[in-house]
Amino acid sequence: MLVLVAAGTGRAQHACDAAGEEGWTVAATVETVEVKDGAPFRAGDDWVVERTVTLLPLCNYFNAVGTYSLRSYSLDPRQQTERVVLCRSGVPVAPYAGACG
Repeated sequence: MLVLVAAGTGRAQHACDAAGEEGWTVAATVETVEVKDGAPFRAGDDWVVERTVTLLPLCNYFNAVGTYSLRSYSLDPRQQTERVVLCRSGVPVAPYAGACG
């Protein structure tokens, strides 16, 4: 199974401070700031890489007309590591289109 992490905004899983003032809203987001792949290696009949993704949780504050507030802030970055399959039994797994073996 191929596991992908999309660049850009992801689903937020953190809590932000309340907006505090009428007319302001808060949007909790997670931005992908770095993706690093290790060297490919064999795992049984598959070729895989260990992918480490650095995510930055953000708390963004906006007013009713969409003005961004300087009260917005980020939390500590976090990393996720996952195994990504490039080739299964000698056959490339989409979207990888390189050589296997």
